[in-house]
Amino acid sequence: MLTDAEKHYKDLIERSIILGELCITWCRADSADEVIRALDVEVLDITNSGFKGLSDESYKEQIEGGFGGFLMLGEEPPWFLAMEYTGDRAYRALDRLSSGGEAICLIGSATLYRFALFYARDGRKICKFDYAGDIFGETAAIDEHLQGLFHLHERYADTEAGRAPDGGLLDDWRMHALVLMERITGVRLSFEWLTRGHALYRFRV
Repeated sequence: MLTDAEKHYKDLIERSIILGELCITWCRADSADEVIRALDVEVLDITNSGFKGLSDESYKEQIEGGFGGFLMLGEEPPWFLAMEYTGDRAYRALDRLSSGGEAICLIGSATLYRFALFYARDGRKICKFDYAGDIFGETAAIDEHLQGLFHLHERYADTEAGRAPDGGLLDDWRMHALVLMERITGVRLSFEWLTRGHALYRFRV
């Protein structure tokens, strides 16, 4: 039987197809400006949009031969959520984004069946969870949050209940990745949050 959090993210994944193509990064910061400085980008303009606007603008940019020019940034103090459709700037800046605390990034593609979840703290990546792969690094810093998240790796499988990750699907892995992000940040990502207006940054590519 699924927990409340698992049901929530299962529903979110089913309702938000584009979620499977986004680079999603949570980081602690004092301000949006601090996040943008860590990305080391030149901002051309800032508008207001939900994640559909992010995908539409990113797709148009892609058709024109560009990538990574747009990033949606939302705030849930003390956390900021950065979302990218055709870019991975936040992932590449994960060390800087975590320099004053911690950051967690889910990156990959449901279309290509490739996903990885990274956790960083104090300016360095601590561990990485690979879909259908292994765990790299040390999970001690977040072990308290990993209970029951058997789909992330066999180390956390409930073998007595006969539940192991090698029998799980990509959506099961993503569901548990999102649950882990919630446990670390204390913020539940919802469809309503995604669709309301947030700062949409356009960068010089």
